[in-house]
Amino acid sequence: MTDDIGERVTLSESVYHSLFDNMLNGFAYCQMIFENGVPVDFVYLDVNIAFKTLTGLHNVVGKKASEAIPGIRESDPGLFEIYGRVAKSGKPERIEFFLKALQQWFLLSLYSPQPDYFVAVFDLITERKLAEQEQKISALSIHQFEECLLTA
Repeated sequence: MTDDIGERVTLSESVYHSLFDNMLNGFAYCQMIFENGVPVDFVYLDVNIAFKTLTGLHNVVGKKASEAIPGIRESDPGLFEIYGRVAKSGKPERIEFFLKALQQWFLLSLYSPQPDYFVAVFDLITERKLAEQEQKISALSIHQFEECLLTA
């Protein structure tokens, strides 16, 4: 009976490890660093392969975000606020965020498995955001053209 439980645990770990490695979304498990209650940085504790593919960042596990992405604190203070809020409150959030440091749009799903920690599951949405912007510009151009025709 004990061997059967051990086999199921091993199988379960194998399945979750496979899921983690093969999911298309990026995944990052991080510890938030606070100074006087203010989120100032975070440490990457674990990331999946898709994290590396989507962000272009490699060898980040064990590093602070400010080390992995120089200048991120200055360029993207809002990201630290969001991650810090989730890590402190424990309330999950879903947000679209333009990360200036990487010049990319991300759809972030965030939650906190325990105080001062957060998990980010994300997808790259830059192409979609650019297409939406082009669509708005086209619609505006058509509207302006129609206005010109009506006033001519």
